[in-house]
Amino acid sequence: MVKKSRFLIITTFLICLLIFILPITNVSAQNYEFKVTRYEVEAYIESDGTLTLKYLMDFKNSPSGKPIDFVDLGLPYAEYQVKNISAQINEIPITHIQNSEYVHGVELGLKNNAIPSGATGVVTANVYGITKFLTPYDGEDKENFANFQFTPSYFDSSFDRSNNTQYRMTIILPPGVGTDQGVYYKPGKFPQTQEVEASTTTDGRVYYSWYSDEADTHTSYLFGAAFPASTVPSNAIGVTFNSGNNQGSSSSFWSEILSCTPCLFGLIPLAIFIAAVIKNAKNAKDHEKRKMEYLPPKISIEGHGIKRGLTAVEAGILMEQPIDRILTMILFGVIKKDAVMVAQKEPLEILVKDPMPADLHEYEKSFILAFKSKDKEARRRALRSTIIDLVKVVTDKMKGFSVPETVAYYKDIVARAWSSVEGSATPEVKMATYEKALEWTMLDKEYGPRTERTFSGGPVILPRWWGRYDPVYRSGGGVLSSPKPSSSPSTTTSRPLSIPGADFAASMVNNASAMTASLIGNVGVFTGSVTSRTNPIPAQPRSGGGFRGGGGGGSSCACACACAGCACACAGGGR
Repeated sequence: MVKKSRFLIITTFLICLLIFILPITNVSAQNYEFKVTRYEVEAYIESDGTLTLKYLMDFKNSPSGKPIDFVDLGLPYAEYQVKNISAQINEIPITHIQNSEYVHGVELGLKNNAIPSGATGVVTANVYGITKFLTPYDGEDKENFANFQFTPSYFDSSFDRSNNTQYRMTIILPPGVGTDQGVYYKPGKFPQTQEVEASTTTDGRVYYSWYSDEADTHTSYLFGAAFPASTVPSNAIGVTFNSGNNQGSSSSFWSEILSCTPCLFGLIPLAIFIAAVIKNAKNAKDHEKRKMEYLPPKISIEGHGIKRGLTAVEAGILMEQPIDRILTMILFGVIKKDAVMVAQKEPLEILVKDPMPADLHEYEKSFILAFKSKDKEARRRALRSTIIDLVKVVTDKMKGFSVPETVAYYKDIVARAWSSVEGSATPEVKMATYEKALEWTMLDKEYGPRTERTFSGGPVILPRWWGRYDPVYRSGGGVLSSPKPSSSPSTTTSRPLSIPGADFAASMVNNASAMTASLIGNVGVFTGSVTSRTNPIPAQPRSGGGFRGGGGGGSSCACACACAGCACACAGGGR
C-alpha cells in the first residue's frame, strides 16, 4: 500500500512536470530565427510625383527557426493602395497581400511556399504609386528644392540574426534632374564600406547608391536626397505625415499613439536636441573639410590599372590639388604656349593672341574665354564652369581605372620631374628642364619651399616666356616692347637674361598665387561653389522631414512606429 501510494505520488509529480515543460518546449520551437544575407532596395521618384519601391530580400532561415510563413513589409506614412503592391517568393507570385496587424505596412503570406527551417528563399516586392512623401527642402543654399528621406523596411532584432548583410540602397531621382543638380544626405548609422555611387541610369536618370557588407537588417538606416522641385508636380510636395484610410483601423492607430505617451512627454526630445547640437558641431567641421573635395563620389569607385596620358592639370584634379593651384597651372600653360600675355598682375588681366595656338586644351580655351567679360563676378562664374567641366572630363577619363594606382603613378612623375630639375648640371640646363616640367613640379605639396631651395643659390637664366608673364620686367628691361591695348602678345626676346634666384622663386611662388587669388577671391568660397556642383556636401536630414524609420514586431513596434512616423517591418513577428 505504501509502495503504491509512493508510485502514485511520483507519477503525479512527473505528469505535472511534463505539463509545465511541454508548453515551454513548444513555444521555443515556434520562434522565428533567420538572417537576411542580401538586401537591396530601390526608391524611384517618378516624374508624376509618385514613389516606386522595389525590395529584394534573401532570407536564410535558421535550422532551429520556425518556417517563415509571413513577411511583414513596413511602408512609409504616406498614401498607397494595397492593390498597387506585388510580391514573389522564389519567383512564385504571392497572392496573400493585405494590411498588416503588426506593422504599418502589409503582410506577405507565403502559404505553401513558406521558407522551411534551415532553407533559403528570395522575397521580392514592388510598391507603386506612393504619394505625399516629399517635403520642401529647408537648406539655405537650395531654394525651390524637394526633400526625400527614407528608411527601408527592417526587422525585429529578436528574430533577425543578420550581420554582414550585403546591403544596397539606391535612390533614383526624377527624369530631368541634371547630373550636377541633386544632393544626397549622409546616411544615418549606415556602416558604409564603399563611397557613394553617384551616376546615371541607362535612361539618363541621376541616382545615388549606398553599399555595405557590414550592415544588418534590424537597424534603421536613414537615406535621403534633394532635387529641383520643378521636376515633379507642385502638389506632390508638402505633406510630412498622413494616417490615411489604408493604415488599418482608426482605433488601432490611436491605440498606438496612446501607447507612446512616455515618448511624447518624457525627456527624449531634450536628449535628441543635445545629441543634435553635438552632431551638428562635428558635421560643421566635416563639411568644411569636404568643401575642398571637389571630385564626385563615383570617381572613387575602385577600378583596375593606371590611367596614363593625363596632363599635369588633369592629374592635379585627380589629386585634388587646391583650385587656386590648378588655375595657376593653367595660366602658366597658356603663357608657355604663347597664347596670352599678362597685361596686369593684380587684378589679373591678359592679352590674348589672335589667332590662338592650335594645341590648346579645352580647359585652356575656357580659361582664356573667361577673360572676355570685364565683370568680376561673371568672370568668376566662367572660371568656376571651367573647373567643373574639367572635373567632369577627369571623372570620365578615370572610368574603369584605379584611382589609388593612378595617383601613385603621377606622384612618381612629380618626384622624377623635381629630381631632373635639381640634378641639372648648369643654370641653362636647369631652366630648360624646369620649363618643360613646370606644371608637374607645381603638384608637389612642397612646391613653394622646394622652388626657393632650388633657385635661391645664385642667378637664374630666365625662361623664354618670362616677358609674357612679368609686365614689370617687360617694360623695364626693354627685352619686350609694351604691347598696345589691341595688339597680340609679342613672343620675341633679344637675348637671354638672368635675375637673382631668390627673386625668380618669389615671383613664381608668391606673385603667381596672388594673381590667381585676384581672380577668384576667397579660395574656400570659390572651391565651395565648385564642390556644390561636382561633389555636393550631404545635407543633414532635418528633424521631421520626409519619413523616418522604426521597427520591431508585437508590442514594441507600436511605440517605435507611431512616435517616429515611420516604416516598421517584421518577419512574422508576434505571430
